[in-house]
Amino acid sequence: MAGGGGGFTFSSSPSSLDDNPLVPRKPPHDEAKFDITAMIDLVFMMNIFFLVTTVTAALAEMDLPVVKHCAPSDRDSAILITIMASPDRGPGRVIIGDADDGKPVPEGDEERAVKAAVEAGVRGDKKTVLIKAEKSARLRDISRIGSLAVSVPGCDLKLAVIEKE
Repeated sequence: MAGGGGGFTFSSSPSSLDDNPLVPRKPPHDEAKFDITAMIDLVFMMNIFFLVTTVTAALAEMDLPVVKHCAPSDRDSAILITIMASPDRGPGRVIIGDADDGKPVPEGDEERAVKAAVEAGVRGDKKTVLIKAEKSARLRDISRIGSLAVSVPGCDLKLAVIEKE
């Protein structure tokens, strides 16, 4: 068998394997398939979360208005409620009257104390509730106390502002 008869010839070159009809061809690599539905859902949920928390944070840190021209309110004929900001950003302290000489309301007793003070003021011919809040007081505290005050029929609500010169 020197020189070649009818035997098989083996070659290790890749071109001979590609042309050989007996060797099955490898299928070309398919593109990797990745289902992105779950990722899209996650992105939408994160967007909703950030939108909700951003709006809430912006409302919590809203400053009370500063005005150029305003008509002063008569403090003697108004029921004065003071809201002091909490240093730890918790619920503010409510004081019936002015901060210096008013009566502090225990936490959790605001609803009863505010309604009682407004009802007593309305019976005593004081029809205006004046809420005086610190600039750093939370808007939710001011809103909560204001809605408690106006739940008593026959009173008006005013917010104290700082007049800018």
